[in-house]
Amino acid sequence: MMGATGVLLAVVCLAVGAGATPLAPKSEHYTRVEGADATCHGADLHHAGTTDIDKLKELCSRNEACVGFNSRGMLKQDASIGCQDNDLSDGAELYLRADESAAADQIGVVPLPISASQGTTAVSLASQFLFMTKTTSDDVREFMGTVAADYFKLMMTHKSKAGNSTSGLTGMNIIVTSTSLDLSLSTDESYTLNIPSEGLATLTAPTVFGARHGIETFSQLVNFDLDSGRYMVANTPIEITDKPRFSHRGILLDTSRHYHSIDTVKRLIRSLGHAKLNVFHWHIVDDQSFPLQLNTLPDLVKGAYTPDEIYTAEDVMDIVAYAKLHGVRVIPEFDTPGHATSWCTGHPEICPSASCRGPLNPATNATFDVIGKLISECKTLFTDEYFHLGGDEVHASCWNSTASIASWMKEKGFSTEDAYKYFVAITHATARSLGRKSIHWEEVFNHFGGELDKDTIFQVWLSHATAAKIVADGYQCILSNSDVWYLDHLTVTWQQFYANDPYMGITNPTQQKLILGGETCMWSETVDDSDVFNTVWPRAAAAAERLWSAATVKDTDMFEKRLHVFRCLLTRRGIGAAAVNNKKARMPPPQPGSCYSQ
Repeated sequence: MMGATGVLLAVVCLAVGAGATPLAPKSEHYTRVEGADATCHGADLHHAGTTDIDKLKELCSRNEACVGFNSRGMLKQDASIGCQDNDLSDGAELYLRADESAAADQIGVVPLPISASQGTTAVSLASQFLFMTKTTSDDVREFMGTVAADYFKLMMTHKSKAGNSTSGLTGMNIIVTSTSLDLSLSTDESYTLNIPSEGLATLTAPTVFGARHGIETFSQLVNFDLDSGRYMVANTPIEITDKPRFSHRGILLDTSRHYHSIDTVKRLIRSLGHAKLNVFHWHIVDDQSFPLQLNTLPDLVKGAYTPDEIYTAEDVMDIVAYAKLHGVRVIPEFDTPGHATSWCTGHPEICPSASCRGPLNPATNATFDVIGKLISECKTLFTDEYFHLGGDEVHASCWNSTASIASWMKEKGFSTEDAYKYFVAITHATARSLGRKSIHWEEVFNHFGGELDKDTIFQVWLSHATAAKIVADGYQCILSNSDVWYLDHLTVTWQQFYANDPYMGITNPTQQKLILGGETCMWSETVDDSDVFNTVWPRAAAAAERLWSAATVKDTDMFEKRLHVFRCLLTRRGIGAAAVNNKKARMPPPQPGSCYSQ
């Protein structure tokens, strides 16, 4: 409806069971540590060039890697990894960022907000709770109306005989300052949420995607009270100021080794939104199958397992639109020249031979014609500015053993390494000419160093240590180190997922900015629709908190309490997350008991 000032108000009226100003960011608090305890806190970050305590607080607060400083002006990083500059017997003092996670932990939100405070009053939601969006944009109004209606269904799961009530929390004012619905790597996802003990809650965000995160946080605070038959929010008033630590926070799903139904793909995307993850990396094809139907290359889908196990172009567009509504970017991966033998079924001319089918043939223009047509059509299906072009595990024995390719390499004076580089350079340039930037696996960096455009992103999976080399060379990096962030490694615990920090070994603030975030990877050799959710969750939630919450939030005992609550929240929302206490992922609960104790 239209307000007096011409501002559109989107109103979602919610039958529940039977205008404020934005919050200013909270200032950082520091605790002074004296005596022996001060000698064993943290490796040095760098000297700040000042010993003024107020200036040191300001400088430390601006640097995510900084956990504190001493009175000599030395900024500190990661208080758990050692003791340096520790001759404090002459009276030097250490100041550490105060850990606000204890207060925020009580509200049970995953991932933990950057800043949260609360009171002691429980408030019920009024019978006709209203979500009201203040905006000048019809598109924003429609988007937020859809989001609010969706979350109402997720929150209000019980029927109740409780009578009507107009008191308590009567609704939420949602203020979105931007009219843009663009979702990209640079989208502002911050929000502030103010929940009073009575009246209207206020959610303020620059974008609809930040506002969506705020509604997710609110939904995690709403619980059903059996005695009153009403939905309640405990410990009000609550004030939350929140934003992600990293801009790229995702999950990879492989739909080639096993096909995953459209419903499963959508439910996984929805579950990403609950953990404030914002990237669905779709490893859509690989050696085993090519399940994507393309209009310009209709023969490629002959590489699918069966006609039932495919995604049409229309399916893809529907999934991309669904993902955007859940605050999730969809980045497709077409891994070449390796991991592409399924392409040979429909286009045998782009492969070395019938008996030696991969990597794709670099010696014929037909290969690059097919790749160009694929990228050209897919850029109309996938709206994100980035395409993942793979480049990993290129085993070139077929190139050496195929006479025509061996002859071509000899003519050009190429080694197999040169042919690999030639292939990557052409596909990278093709994507760029069609308006898409590239992501490559780390082998491309390991082999070719800094020879690609500086807006190229490299995804690390072999060694966490490579990340430091990538950013030192001025490139952007995504972390997916396979030792702890590969979800198909069933013995890796959520505690190990939680401890894996993208900044590990990188202390230079300029280089830290090149670490965009990370992804957990769900490779599907032993995963299909029957077990994908209890393999992904709840371990992926540990990575989600590491990628969203402050670097100082790292207490596994405190996270475990919230993880139990979040796991049960997922199961209530139809996401089959495994028990938190499992020693091995994907195992069933060991015995009867409450969801919250398993």
